Amino acid sequence: MIDNKTQLNLVIGYPLAHTQSPLLHNSVYHFLNCNAVMLSHSTICLASTMQALKTLSTGLIAVTMPYKGDILKYIDDMSIEVRELTVANTIINRDGNLHAYNTDIDGIAYALRNVNVFNKNVLIIGAGGASHAAAYYLKKNNANLFWMNRTPQHAGSLIEIFGGSLISNSHINELAIDIIINTTPLGMLPNINTTPLLNYSFNSKQIIFDMVYNPIDTLLIRNASSCGATCISGIDMFIGQGLKQIELWQNKSIVTTDLINLIKSELIKSQSKSEEIL
Repeated sequence: MIDNKTQLNLVIGYPLAHTQSPLLHNSVYHFLNCNAVMLSHSTICLASTMQALKTLSTGLIAVTMPYKGDILKYIDDMSIEVRELTVANTIINRDGNLHAYNTDIDGIAYALRNVNVFNKNVLIIGAGGASHAAAYYLKKNNANLFWMNRTPQHAGSLIEIFGGSLISNSHINELAIDIIINTTPLGMLPNINTTPLLNYSFNSKQIIFDMVYNPIDTLLIRNASSCGATCISGIDMFIGQGLKQIELWQNKSIVTTDLINLIKSELIKSQSKSEEIL
């Protein structure tokens, strides 16, 4: 029950029709018996939103597209990872000071927890905020990076930071790719019939990680799975990064198998209802 002591947390971005951050966070708050609520706030004016967040003493701000880079103009301190990546997805308000973190890295580590990326050829699709986190994790674990993006110069700037090679969609089938990671929103609700790889020949030795989590079974994953590839849904990354956000806010460890299973169950149930509406 919301009362005058309830802590307000927000997810901000534009658009936000796809977000399930409030569902994840509010389920965890209930599990932890924490008097807090997360709401979504779709905004086209980041400056005024950030001013309002300080006024409202918002405790935790989850940041999604397209503000993961621009948000840094408004924070007081940032983690080492954010300094290196120049993108953040989490802001914690501590006594009026805004601290920036990137828990996408934690989410990626959780999603790829059973995958050996050492010396593997990894294709990163996209050059947005999530691609920074993916490249950061992969570089730390000595993967060989390849990049594909509809705006080549954006990927080029990331190659300068993380290394790797730029490839075009027309030549992708010529490369021996072990792991493919989609960091773009292609395939996300409501545009569920889109995919970043239209004419690609998947194989059974590959691992496909789609960061899109709504829906869980994207067209990319369905196409790859039909060819025998091992597929990882973005739901694992989403859960991993979300739980890390709450740990930073609460300043304590909260992750348990029971909690992860609860959150995954709630997310799948919610998506099933959305599919029925569609």
